[in-house]
Amino acid sequence: MTRLIVLQKSGSAKQINVVATPFVIGRAATADLVLDNQLVSRTHAVLETVNEALTVRDLHSHNGTYVNGTRIDSAILRNGDEIRIGDYQIRFLATKGQILDADALRLVTEPGKLADIDLQRIGKA
Repeated sequence: MTRLIVLQKSGSAKQINVVATPFVIGRAATADLVLDNQLVSRTHAVLETVNEALTVRDLHSHNGTYVNGTRIDSAILRNGDEIRIGDYQIRFLATKGQILDADALRLVTEPGKLADIDLQRIGKA
């Protein structure tokens, strides 16, 4: 199952299942994932399936979309990639099974690639 783990302003992590593409991320109430922040454009980025790979594409946002610290126009997402949109930190996961809330929070707050993080407690990716 493909999902996004979003580090919220409250400091908690929220898991969002991506069940279909295109999947729009933005500030507008019509977005599939609404991020309430002035640094986020109304339609900021979109997740799309391109040649059987899931990609994230910036929708000409003012503040940009970042994957693993690099500003992108478009990028293929790999398990564990970190997406930054405005003040939001988002971790892309393509794992099976549910992740406990504490582990989801750990995945978005610990820097580094997913392979470098202990996966024993959250199930193998």
